[in-house]
Amino acid sequence: MKVALVLSGGAIRGVAHIGVIKALEDLGFEISAISGVSAGALVGAFYCAGYTPEDMLKIVKSKHWLRYIKPRLPKLGFFSLMDAKRFLKDYLEVERIEELKREFHICALDILSGNTLYFSEGELYEPLLGSCALPGIFEPVKFKNFLLLDGGITNNLPVEPVQNKGLFIVGVDVNPTSTIGKPRSMFAVLIRSFLLAVRSNADKRKELCNVVIVPDLENYSPYNLWKLDELYYLGYKKTLEVMKDFHGQ
Repeated sequence: MKVALVLSGGAIRGVAHIGVIKALEDLGFEISAISGVSAGALVGAFYCAGYTPEDMLKIVKSKHWLRYIKPRLPKLGFFSLMDAKRFLKDYLEVERIEELKREFHICALDILSGNTLYFSEGELYEPLLGSCALPGIFEPVKFKNFLLLDGGITNNLPVEPVQNKGLFIVGVDVNPTSTIGKPRSMFAVLIRSFLLAVRSNADKRKELCNVVIVPDLENYSPYNLWKLDELYYLGYKKTLEVMKDFHGQ
């Protein structure tokens, strides 16, 4: 069965998306299109560039990417993502979205107009980085006449670009309500507040999907880099449970 995959944001819990993709492959599903936002957009970009789930997990676990996130004097954000463009170009090796091996859509918010934007062609890196720019933490990304921030602010499950394509739509929400202890830093407060605020806009879009996968991530921090294998496994496990009834259709 051909599916369109819709991947939410969720910071480091986005690693569970990689496990979801692996399980779909193991079950024999063909992923024909991906629409993603924030962490979901990053996973989608690497998969659409041809990386296997195993490759992607290895890259995340290397933590090599962390050196490209540069601190800034507080103005529009504490960190800049623009140096990360070099990291992405080294790995993805294309310049334009339509050069990827699968149909791919990026959701980002233009803070100047307040419009939610969906990029499916044209330059890849600025929209992708903009989609990941959590407000207050990362500087917005300048692109053409836009000033881009994390698209999850207005749409954390961007199903719209893959509607009406005749594909079975699989939504993946890796942003559950967390039950872990109180945040211990300003950044933890910012990230958790943002992820809690975007829940409602994702929930109302779940009914537009044929099926929704929600891995059991309630007890996992959105910024803890030390449980990546567990996040991957939980995405894999939940996908096997949910999608086994559709296997072979």
